[in-house]
Amino acid sequence: MIKNTPEWEVILTNLCSCTGTDVVLSCVGFKSLTPIDRSQISVSDNECSLINNLYGETDFVFKYVWTKEFNIKIKSREVAWS
Repeated sequence: MIKNTPEWEVILTNLCSCTGTDVVLSCVGFKSLTPIDRSQISVSDNECSLINNLYGETDFVFKYVWTKEFNIKIKSREVAWS
């Protein structure tokens, strides 16, 4: 809890050996009382976009602080095989 408000954690996991590119999340109404690292994720309207690729067998994690949990899910992405 930060300032009596819950901290939520979002974990995106790439289970394959491929690379996820152009990853866009649906994050309708997304807000946070603490700053989001804009070098890692871009928030615009109802979408959150990863700045960097999601490489094979890795996680992307970010946290936010808000009174409720947002329904964040992958909206679109591309897959690159190496």
